[in-house]
Amino acid sequence: MNNTIKQLKRNNTKTQHQFYQMFSPHLFRVAYRYVNNEQDAASIVNSGFYSIFKNIHTFTYTNNQMLLGWMKKIVVNEALTLLRKKNEFTSISEMDNNEPQTELQSDTNLTAEDYYKMIQELPSEQRTVFNLYVIDGYNHKEIAIRLGIEESSSRVYLLRARRALQILLSEKMICHEQ
Repeated sequence: MNNTIKQLKRNNTKTQHQFYQMFSPHLFRVAYRYVNNEQDAASIVNSGFYSIFKNIHTFTYTNNQMLLGWMKKIVVNEALTLLRKKNEFTSISEMDNNEPQTELQSDTNLTAEDYYKMIQELPSEQRTVFNLYVIDGYNHKEIAIRLGIEESSSRVYLLRARRALQILLSEKMICHEQ
């Protein structure tokens, strides 16, 4: 892979094409997780690769894990840029959510794809915060900065996402029992 990175730094178009073919499916799934729309996800991946190729000279290859993490971060940033343009993430008071926080209960009969589909059913704001916090490991302060909202709003969106997922899980468990 180190040789591939060297070729990318030289703007080798054949290597860029192969690199795109190799990593675009994974990065598409990352983008789709945020936007839940194939056309938007494809656009995000394309603009993400533009940024990747434009900034590859700043990247120092250590291992594939670091490379994937760097590319994923670029694609997530592209997704957030699009979401900020399309959605208005509003600040929400924590007082709006007086209900106790619930923990998600897992069902061993569900696959990772089942969970993925449930997350995709969440409203955009909740799905975005859930992805950033639970899947990508950002804290509420980082999420607030990225989305231009208060930290408390990030917490509320996450709480609402968890509640909605708990309801979806309950429905899935009832369907599996029948």
